[in-house]
Amino acid sequence: MRDYIIRRVLGMIPLILIVMIVSFGIFSLVPNPFAALIENPRIKKADIQRLKHAWGFDLPWYLRFFKWFSGVIRGDWGPSLLYPGSTARDVISRALPVTVRLMGIEFLVSIAIALPIGIISAVKQYSVTDYVVTVISFLGMSMPTFWFGLLMMMFFSVVLKRPSGMPLLPAGGIITPGLEEAPFWAKFGDRAQYLVMPVIVLAFFSLGGYARYMRSSMLEVIRQDYIRTARAKGVPERSVIYKHALRNAMIPIVTLIALSVPGIVGGAAITETIFNIPGMGSLIIQAETKADYPTAMIGLMLSSVLVIAFNLVADIVYAWVDPRIKYS
Repeated sequence: MRDYIIRRVLGMIPLILIVMIVSFGIFSLVPNPFAALIENPRIKKADIQRLKHAWGFDLPWYLRFFKWFSGVIRGDWGPSLLYPGSTARDVISRALPVTVRLMGIEFLVSIAIALPIGIISAVKQYSVTDYVVTVISFLGMSMPTFWFGLLMMMFFSVVLKRPSGMPLLPAGGIITPGLEEAPFWAKFGDRAQYLVMPVIVLAFFSLGGYARYMRSSMLEVIRQDYIRTARAKGVPERSVIYKHALRNAMIPIVTLIALSVPGIVGGAAITETIFNIPGMGSLIIQAETKADYPTAMIGLMLSSVLVIAFNLVADIVYAWVDPRIKYS
């Protein structure tokens, strides 16, 4: 196992480098980020030329890539063209905790709900419970998040009111203005109410897919001969499902979960935009549309590294879930 992990880690390095080169080449096709400065009569052309030279925009894209990548290795992520005066590190360090908090809670909620109902749906196949779970799953997967988000905002922030006349839940943002320096528990309770609607929207969208995968995997496993043998031997049904069947059924789910974890850092651009959440999703979209390649590339690099790393994590977890799987 150790040799396998070392080989995989070494193989990740050129793969990440190739992804970065290709992505940087694509980003180099975006319009000139200095176009707005050129049209501003108050800014001198000499100043624009100095900025281009300082940021490497007077070089071919492949040389600019190696200049940018060497800076990233040294910890210099470059300036943010989207927020003048700030670096890409500063901008991402503000957005990343917001997204991790939102997406992390959504991930845990959707997994905690989807896996049990997927198991129940498989065990009670073609029952009323199975049909209800199936309808809810397909509804969650097919419902547009922007429409569901707006519907939630209208219901919880416009229709429903507190006795004081204030909305039941805030329509958007991450904290009430003025509470940034409040004590921890006051900020905790205030932030929690801002997370309720975004978490519900994202979890409802995710749990449909998780539940369907869990149901399909369980149905395949409980039809195997060893499950019928266990039942014939008189093993209690609960042990058959949770001890014999579930462990093998989790193998494809491990892949799905592992590939979903990078989304915790990537964020959900549409939901974050709808609820005015300054997270990674909305930041990367803004950076791409405004040609802020240092910020966009760092966001892409973080997502790429996590996707590749969690593929390795999934392979390692396979061996733990199913002892029959061996790596050499």
